[in-house]
Amino acid sequence: MTRKEAILEAARELFNETSTQASTTNHIAKAMGISPGNLHYHYKNREEIVRLLYINMRKEMTLSVDELPQSIATLHKHEKILIKIQWKYRFFFKEMLSLFSRDSELEALYIKDNIAHRGRIRQVMNNLIMSKEISVTDEEDIDFLVDSISISWQFYSSFLHTIGEELNAKSVHNVIRYTTAAMKPYIIK
Repeated sequence: MTRKEAILEAARELFNETSTQASTTNHIAKAMGISPGNLHYHYKNREEIVRLLYINMRKEMTLSVDELPQSIATLHKHEKILIKIQWKYRFFFKEMLSLFSRDSELEALYIKDNIAHRGRIRQVMNNLIMSKEISVTDEEDIDFLVDSISISWQFYSSFLHTIGEELNAKSVHNVIRYTTAAMKPYIIK
């Protein structure tokens, strides 16, 4: 692992333990056992670090069109992989809107990626329709289903926080139940 990669890893762990707001570049440098100057040699500021962590997360999460689930069974397998990645980068989902308020470049990148991700979710739903595992005939219903799934995944950790429940390695898995519940009226197999 290079020094740059080690800094990103230390920052991710620190952000998950505390928050990005509470973790300055000085805190990251201290956790690494390096000087702040050494950290700034590699990264301009905390926002750059967060942005690169986001890019790494998105790379880990994103499937090509050919890799998208073709069945409910493969969708559930993919969701389990996504849960692990989402837990690994949980700070991002807990702080997403706050991060955007501090970094318009991150926000623009996320919006672009999220629109593409919405298209991939739509393609998965089309795959499930083609394989006759779900039946959705109204285009608007497909859009609402796609958005319901997207909202569940993006804001589940914030939702838990707003009802006083703790996000932990076990509770994060419950987001799959929301996806399943959203799809349930359309499942035909």
